[in-house]
Amino acid sequence: MTEQISSALYELTVTHFAPRSTRPIWLQIYDRIGAACLDGRLAAGGRLPGENQMSDMFGVSRVTLRRALSRLQQEGLLQARKGVGIYVRQVPLRYTLDHGSRFSDGLVKTDLVVTARTLSLLRGVASAEEAAALNVALGDAVIRLRRLRLVDGAVIYRSVKVFPLERFPDFEEVYANAGSVRDVYEAHGVARYRRAETRVSGGFATRSEAEDLQLTRDTPVLRTVAMNLCPAGRPIEFNTGTWLLTAVELVLKDPVRPQTEPTERIQL
Repeated sequence: MTEQISSALYELTVTHFAPRSTRPIWLQIYDRIGAACLDGRLAAGGRLPGENQMSDMFGVSRVTLRRALSRLQQEGLLQARKGVGIYVRQVPLRYTLDHGSRFSDGLVKTDLVVTARTLSLLRGVASAEEAAALNVALGDAVIRLRRLRLVDGAVIYRSVKVFPLERFPDFEEVYANAGSVRDVYEAHGVARYRRAETRVSGGFATRSEAEDLQLTRDTPVLRTVAMNLCPAGRPIEFNTGTWLLTAVELVLKDPVRPQTEPTERIQL
């Protein structure tokens, strides 16, 4: 794919640039690469050559090239992975935000390999937001689980899950053995749970999000905030998630509504 990307980029450099007075050179590069991303000439998921090679190809300085690439990253057509390179955005995965299902159950394509990577599992005290969400006192003990979800080896999602320690006193031991939050639930008598709400917003990656998701800082991301309740209606999990903006199409599903009715989608 690298050769295909290089060949496609070379085709973009054949035509001479219009005079600078008509449109700045960096914007002309932005136009060409952006159009090629949208019409498929630059294959989805392909990695671009390095800045030195690309600036030579276009016959411009690295500063000029970087300005064009930065705009394309901000708009989500390109994605920079820290220490790896810049990639053409991938075809979004369709993911259903369902109630009480495993992460892998939300993916429409079933042939994908879904894995999890735990980044940290720590005890702490509830912040004001966490205390309000979990209906506990400010400063009460909580457990924070920070982990990544990978699809076919590519990171697409980071979550920070917060649980009341009083409700799950053996969380660490069960999670260490099973590696699953659902197993932790079941070990503490929660056989079923439901998603009370999911809030969705957009933004740019913070330093922490960028490091975890292997992005450059200020890359566009999608954020979700969700709450899980036990059958008795008590909050058991406060979940904040960060998604790669171009990696997923989120589908908001109402389990009460008949399957024949349409669902709401958020197309990224």
